[in-house]
Parts: sequence; structure tokens; C-alpha cells
Amino acid sequence: MLEDPTVVIVFIALAAGLAAGLGVGLWLAKIARQRRLQAASAEAEAIVLDAKDRFEEEMSESKERIADYEEKLWSQNEKELSALESRVQAREDDYRKKRSEIDRSFFKETKDLQRRAAELSEAEKRMVDRQNSFDSVKSKIREVRRALIVKLGEMTGEDVAALKAGILQQLENSFQVDAKKRANRIEDETRANAEPIAKRILSIALHRFMRPSCTERGIGTVELSSDDQKNKLFGPNGLHLKALEKACGVDLSITEDNTVAIAGYDPVRRELATRCLEKLLNEKRVDPVVIERLVEKTKTDLLRKIEEDGRRVANELNCSDLNLEIKKMLGALRYRYSFAQNQYFHVAEVGWLCGLLASELGDVKRKDAKRAGLLHDVGKAMDHSIEGGHAVIGADFIQKHGEAAPIVHAVRAHHYEEQPASDLAFLVIGADAMSGGRPGARRQTVNTYNQKIEALSTIGDGFPGVTRTMIFNAGREVRVVVDAKRVTDVQSLQLCRDIADKIEDECSYPGQIKVVVVRETHAEAFAK
Repeated sequence: MLEDPTVVIVFIALAAGLAAGLGVGLWLAKIARQRRLQAASAEAEAIVLDAKDRFEEEMSESKERIADYEEKLWSQNEKELSALESRVQAREDDYRKKRSEIDRSFFKETKDLQRRAAELSEAEKRMVDRQNSFDSVKSKIREVRRALIVKLGEMTGEDVAALKAGILQQLENSFQVDAKKRANRIEDETRANAEPIAKRILSIALHRFMRPSCTERGIGTVELSSDDQKNKLFGPNGLHLKALEKACGVDLSITEDNTVAIAGYDPVRRELATRCLEKLLNEKRVDPVVIERLVEKTKTDLLRKIEEDGRRVANELNCSDLNLEIKKMLGALRYRYSFAQNQYFHVAEVGWLCGLLASELGDVKRKDAKRAGLLHDVGKAMDHSIEGGHAVIGADFIQKHGEAAPIVHAVRAHHYEEQPASDLAFLVIGADAMSGGRPGARRQTVNTYNQKIEALSTIGDGFPGVTRTMIFNAGREVRVVVDAKRVTDVQSLQLCRDIADKIEDECSYPGQIKVVVVRETHAEAFAK
């Protein structure tokens, strides 16, 4: 079929037509695309121009708003800015004014310094001239003195050195006589005024001290209300009583009138036993286990109370910085007595009195005086395992726990185990005597008092030349009368010292005892 010419021609014509149609279509499409591109470009240019116009319009409006806002801010802050400018200007003016004043003052002081320097230079010149003149006069005086010494030696015929020594000796003797007279006069004035002044100070201190006397006494017995309590406490074959004795370290005995007597050298153990007995009476069941548990609990409570009592008395006298061990010893004094005077209240009393005496004298710090008075008897809280007097062991104890040397010395010397060497030590001695000697502070039996008086009388009568011994002031003063024919004035002085030493060696007493020796001369005559 392809070989047919007509078909070939038709086929060729169709191909040519298709090619021509395709070319025309492509050309038309190209023309259409160009037109669309031109239209889009024109539209884009129009959009850009429009956007540019809007941008310029908005920029113009923004500039106008900014200008309006600046104008508004300026109108609002104009007053403040003006005020700030005024203050800055005022400060600048003040600065210039002060600067000018400082410059004037500096200039004036500079001129004054220059003037003073010139005056000082002139004064130095005058001083040099005067020194030269003084040296010249001094040399002339020295020459005249040599000439006078030589002339004096020629006139007296004595050696110049011996003459000078004699004159010096005369002057020394004269000065010694004057000094002795002055010392005697001062001593007489002191003797005349010391006792009234001391009495006045003691009276003021006692009247200022408002603490009442302590009536608290040690308890050594516990009353049983019935035989049932007695049997419960005694236990089978005394088992409960023995267990309590062993745990507390005391001796217990039950009398026929249902009273438990507590005996022991340690007052703290006696207090422990007393508390345990009172608690056991309220227990429903009593056996050694209960007793042991009760004793341990009571001991803990007692130790806590001792520590609290020590802290309380330390705070009362403003000594809260005391070492804790010292506070515990002060608390233990609550259960110790001297002549039935509770030592816990005694040391507090001595602390207050010592502070009052220090405030009256003014030579000792009141704080130190109260501290030394509070600690003076802390050695009494220590048991027999530490050897020595209570003043010595108490001083060693507080020294070990950081107390200052003046406080330690005052404690050690308050019973003259060490010679008092400070005003503080004598204040503690005085306050201790005041606390123990005031009425009602201590109790003595009649037998004890009579024994003391008899011992003092025996000591006084035991010395040769003594005619009579008298005891005054409840045993605090021993007055001895001696025979003037057998004892001289000098011997009476030595006798007074000997009697005092023997009293110290043989008698036990609180405070001090005054010894007075009176030498009497009796003359008799008869008129007939």
C-alpha cells in the first residue's frame, strides 16, 4: 500500500501539514508567553511603585509621630530637666566657691608657716646666744666655787672631802628625823581614822545587803508512817535496806519509832539516800532491781540539779563565764554546812558582800570582788581524796580551770594559808567574817561554846606573868592582863604574839580572834 504514489503524496502532505501546524502553534505559544511576561512585568512594576509610595507615606507618618512624641516628651520632662540643670549649676557654683575658700585658706596657712619658720629660726639663734651666755656664767661659777672650796679648806684647816662628807651626813640625819616625824604623824592619823572608816564601810555594806538569812538545814532522817512501810523498806532479812546502802554509799538504820536515820560523811550521798527513801515509800513493789534502777535515776536527777544550782548562783553574781566544773562544785555546796550554815548560800552572800565592800572602797573591781567571794569556799565541795585545807585545794582547783591569778590568791589566802598580799584578798577575808559572824548565820551548842571559851581562857592563863584572862565578843576577843612587875613593855608585845600563835595552833574557829595584852601597874598608899 505504501508503494502507491497517491498514498505517499497524501502521507507527505499530512506530515507537512502537521509540521506546519506544530510550528504555527509553537510560534503562537511563544507570542502568548511574551505577552504574559510583559503583562506580569508591568503588573510587578506597578506593585513595586505602589509599595514604594506606601513606604514613603508610612515613613513620613512615622517621622511626624516621632516628632510629635519627642515634642510631647520634652513638654513633660522640661521642668525636671530644667530643675536638674539648675541643681548642676548650683553645685558648680558651690564647688567654685569652696575651691576659692580652700585656696585662700591654703595661701594663708602657707604664709603663717613661713612666718613661724622665720620666728623659729630667730628663737633658735636667741637660744644659742643664751646657751653660750649660760655656759660662760656656769664656768665662772665653777671657778668661784673652786676658789671658795680652797678658801674654806684654808680657813677650817680640814680636808675638803671630809668637810663635804660631814655636811652630807648632817643633811641626811636632818632628813631622816623629818621623815620619821612625818611617818609617825601619818601612822597616828591612820590609827585614829582607820577604825571609824572601816566600821562605816562595813555598816554601809551590811545595810545595803538585802538577802535574808538562810534557815535551810540538812535533813538526816526520814519518817515512816506505818509498820507496812517499814517492812517494805526493810525487806526479807534486811535485803532491801542493804541494797539501798550499797547503792547510795551510806549507813541506814530504822529506829523503834519508825524513823530512818541516814549516816555518811558525804552530804551529797546523804541527800541521794534521802531522795531514794522518799521515792521508795511510794513504790508498789520493792526489790533490789527496782532499788538499783531508782538510785540511778535519782542520781542523774541530783547531778542535774547540782549543775543547775551552780549555774543559777553563778548567774546571780554575773559570773556566767565560769568553767562548768567550777559551777558543779558550787552546786554541790548546797548540801554542805559549816556550823549549820548552808555553804551554797554562804558563798553567794560573801560574793555580794565582797562586791559591796569593793564598791565602797573604789580600789578593787566590783566584778573581781564578787567572783573571788563566790569562789572562796569551793574547796569545801571536794571530798577527802584530795589532801589539804579547803582554801588551798579550792585555789588549786580554780587555777586549773582558768581563773586569774588575783582571784586564785584571794581564795588561797582567805584563811591565811598564804599571806594576803592584795586588797582583794583582804576584802574576801572581811566579807567571809561578816557572813559567818552576823546574828543567826551559824549555830553552836552551849557545850561547844563553853568549850571554846574554856580553851581560850586556858591558853591565856598558861603564860607566866598573866593575872587574869577575859573573853569578849562571843570568843572573838581575848584580853589578857599581866603583872607590870614581871612583864615589861617589850615582853608584853612578844607575849601578845605568842598567845595568838598558840590559839592558831590549838583552836579551830571561823574568822579571826583578836588578842589584847594589858599591862597594869597598881600603886597603894594609906593616909593616917
